Amino acid sequence: MKIMTKNKGGFVLGAIIGGAAAAITALLFAPKPGKELRDDITEEVNNLLDTARDYADIAVEKGNEFMDVAKETSEDIKINLKDTTSSIKTQFTETSKHVGGDLKKVKEDIKEKATDVKEFASVIAEEGKEEAAAVTQEKKAAVEEKVEEIKDSVEDI
Repeated sequence: MKIMTKNKGGFVLGAIIGGAAAAITALLFAPKPGKELRDDITEEVNNLLDTARDYADIAVEKGNEFMDVAKETSEDIKINLKDTTSSIKTQFTETSKHVGGDLKKVKEDIKEKATDVKEFASVIAEEGKEEAAAVTQEKKAAVEEKVEEIKDSVEDI
């Protein structure tokens, strides 16, 4: 039974982290304004933290259930359940360490992606300025040409 719990816990943890990473990656590559992107990233990180807290609450609740069963059973079963609880605490501690490490990595990845997005936005803004200047020059030349045509028309009259 320990193996089954460990596999389910690992799968759930992997699904949580994988889902968060996929959501954050999708957000980072979506063409959105910076404020909206930051809000979306913050929301996804908060969702990940909420999910991690829920996972911790479930583990604490299960630990409490094991403790109640241990009090109602014989001394041998109490000893076995204490061993099981100890094992669960160890697994929970290890899982918490992994989640903490993964959260730290996710934060670092978000910072890195945010920097990349900022640099990309800066390049796009510069290209937009250059494009606007070129269009302005073209329009100015066209206006000057029209002015000359009108002057010529007025002189002909």
